Amino acid sequence: MEGFDLEVFVREYRKGDEHGIVDLFRISSDHLRTKSFFKWANIKTPFSKSISLVLQDSNENIIGHYAVMIFRLAYKDEIFNAGFGSQLVIHPKFRNFKFMWQLLNSVWDSSKEKGLRFLYAFPNSNIWPVKNRLMGWELIKEFQPLEFDIRGKDVISGNNSELRLQRICTLTKYKELINKIWDVSKGMYKDLIHIERSYDFVQWRFFQHPLEHYPFYLVKNQNGIIIGWIAFKFYRKNRILYGHIVDFVIPDEKLEDVLIRQAIKYFAWCGVDIISTWSSEIIKRKYEEIGFRENGFVTNFGIKYLDEAWIEQVDITDYTKWDLNMSYSDAF
Repeated sequence: MEGFDLEVFVREYRKGDEHGIVDLFRISSDHLRTKSFFKWANIKTPFSKSISLVLQDSNENIIGHYAVMIFRLAYKDEIFNAGFGSQLVIHPKFRNFKFMWQLLNSVWDSSKEKGLRFLYAFPNSNIWPVKNRLMGWELIKEFQPLEFDIRGKDVISGNNSELRLQRICTLTKYKELINKIWDVSKGMYKDLIHIERSYDFVQWRFFQHPLEHYPFYLVKNQNGIIIGWIAFKFYRKNRILYGHIVDFVIPDEKLEDVLIRQAIKYFAWCGVDIISTWSSEIIKRKYEEIGFRENGFVTNFGIKYLDEAWIEQVDITDYTKWDLNMSYSDAF
């Protein structure tokens, strides 16, 4: 470990910094990050530009970076901003608590100044003890994804579904429709802390992502009327093909299990081995009735309070108060 006597300071991101920041990503991790991804995550966002700070030495070398993506959340009749903590990176030669703490405190101060109520993240079990014990993060829940192993199961037979899926490759001409679907559906989410799934979010999350590929389908009822949408993703690990149900919106709760079964048929046709998803506690029961079980890697859902006065009004540590989908995390 080096750099204890190095003179460093924290400043805001400036245009062109993404080159040095991406250098840090590639030096420090196998997780693919590019300049396009940086701009997508921090500049071309649907709600507001991220709080993006860099740690720089006296020679103007960027040796650290931390960003908080700003999301507009809703709960009851209130809309507010919160931050998704991500992209913390320190050059391997200069990793020490002093530099990390300097960078983190600056980001937290900036987050408070911009009126963010809290930060949330989904760190793995390696980093969580550091966030929890040293950074003041509080655990909402340690959870596993819901998985359904469909290998050897006949899940395709029977086509008498109430719903049909229509693949689309561009969303632009459906802007009014996507907003209408959300307007009709958002009452179902009123009692949950959730991201508003308007056109701007859906377009950014699934059609503008520079690294990931999301098969996106409109959902039609028996009369051929478009009433919702669903987004998928494929992921291969150790010769196993996973299919993620990343997110969906449909205004009729009675059709949620029908849509899930349609998703299963789609993945089976694609040759997927295991289907995986996240969900709120309410929809979780429907997944379990179909055959999904908690399994796989452990995720720590944590928060860091920024607005103590507001927190007293809403218990955001209650997991049952959260809508939760894979679309909420930059890992999917």
